[in-house]
Amino acid sequence: MLNFEESHELFRGAFLDGFPWEVLKVLSGPPNVLFTWRHWGVHNGKFQENIGHGEQLEMYGVAKCGVTEDLKIQTLEVFYDPDNFIKACEGRLKPSELRGGRAILGDVECPFTGKSFKIRL
Repeated sequence: MLNFEESHELFRGAFLDGFPWEVLKVLSGPPNVLFTWRHWGVHNGKFQENIGHGEQLEMYGVAKCGVTEDLKIQTLEVFYDPDNFIKACEGRLKPSELRGGRAILGDVECPFTGKSFKIRL
């Protein structure tokens, strides 16, 4: 298990031009703000033993923050599944498998028909 500093160094070395975090959609208003987000960057450095070739890698998730009346953040809870993102950084998963949050949704089964289908974004 890596501590914060070790993790930061590992990812900073993989994304030499930065790793922005952006809010995609706000789903509820104050005082508890729920929103979807995307973390992304160009893998143009080294992650463990895998050297990137300029692929864009994305990670998606949901966050909830509690804010004051003047919108100052008091609490922040972030939810995501890092497994496929790590696999892509290691070169074990194609970057296209992460695009549009596909790695989170994966294959979906319809509760009414019982048939599964792949999400195409």
